[in-house]
Amino acid sequence: MEASDIFFKLSLMLVFAIIGFAASKRLKQPVSVGIIIMGIVLGPSILGLADYDDIVAVIAQLGSIVLLFIAGLNSNIREIYTKRNLYVAFWGAVMPVAGGFAVGKLFGYDIMTSIFIGTTLTATCLGITSAVLKEIGKIRTETAKAMIGAAVIDDILSLSILSIVIGIPNHTSPTSIILKLLLVLAFVLSMIFLGEKLLTRLVDRFNDIAIRHAPRLTFVFGLAIVFLFSYLAQLLGMAPIIGAFLAGVSLAGSRSINSLMAGSEYFEVVFTSIFFISIGIVVELGAFVELFWFIIVLTVVAVLTKVLGSGIPAYRMGFKPRDALIVGVGMAPRGEVAFIIALNGMLIGLISKDVYSAVVFMSFLTTVITLVFLKMLYKSGSKEHDGHEVDFIDLRLNR
Repeated sequence: MEASDIFFKLSLMLVFAIIGFAASKRLKQPVSVGIIIMGIVLGPSILGLADYDDIVAVIAQLGSIVLLFIAGLNSNIREIYTKRNLYVAFWGAVMPVAGGFAVGKLFGYDIMTSIFIGTTLTATCLGITSAVLKEIGKIRTETAKAMIGAAVIDDILSLSILSIVIGIPNHTSPTSIILKLLLVLAFVLSMIFLGEKLLTRLVDRFNDIAIRHAPRLTFVFGLAIVFLFSYLAQLLGMAPIIGAFLAGVSLAGSRSINSLMAGSEYFEVVFTSIFFISIGIVVELGAFVELFWFIIVLTVVAVLTKVLGSGIPAYRMGFKPRDALIVGVGMAPRGEVAFIIALNGMLIGLISKDVYSAVVFMSFLTTVITLVFLKMLYKSGSKEHDGHEVDFIDLRLNR
């Protein structure tokens, strides 16, 4: 692809994102839903002006990394990795694996394919959930903390399962699988226990120097750290967004937080818009007709296993029924992690292109369902008093 084609495609994606935003506001629907729909219009299903190629995939991944970094900046490490979140995440991973496996067997797929289908249902799309929580000003509520914390844990669990499942047909030794899981665990624990002290001290020291010369350099330095830890996460077989989120969480207590947040605003607007547009571009409406019942059943199971698997544990851990339902619904969307898992399965021959297409549709449908119902659930109840509300940061087009 020539450079001019890339620039033209970026221009189209941003213009269609603006149209989706405007339409959503007029119809009083979640902004993200409108942008995703405009992605479908822009993509091969309707206008065919853009497709989900390597360029779009990289840009979308950049968007999710920036989004998760800022979600991390709004979080508290001690409030995420709690017994409550671990409990919610565990059952929110186990039930989808079992449900996805059952759906695979129901539609006649073999054992390995069915296991892989279950694996794709494990992960929660942290980027989607974070975006809608910011849009409605609920990113700092207790329910949001539970969703984000459990989603991070679920992503780690799903990618750990992926490394095991992929290793089976490749005859990977149990020792190498265990070693890889230990490396992942060491990375997460080091970020939790050491990242907060070391990264905060490093960025604050840099910010003290930058204030006297070029304050904006603090954000640039912060991005360098984010991309480094995204790279390290991917190197260990995890989604890059996990590294970005953990870096953000580690810097949440920094004295430089205002510099980091101020510098991120416009980055977030651009890349988050492209992130949602890209989700719509992936969708091919023709495949939906061919795989209709498989997609519908898979989507229903994907939603129910997260709502029940995460919602019931949330209730048992002290949330009120409505708040527990919010947690369950907020854990339902699949997204870039499911795409990564499904793509890996297709490349090594564990699943067919049809199954991959079904996973893409399931991810899209669970995303739309979550965006709509999460907003409705927050509006239907009284205002939460368990956290401070913040303005919608990532799509500043509101202003």
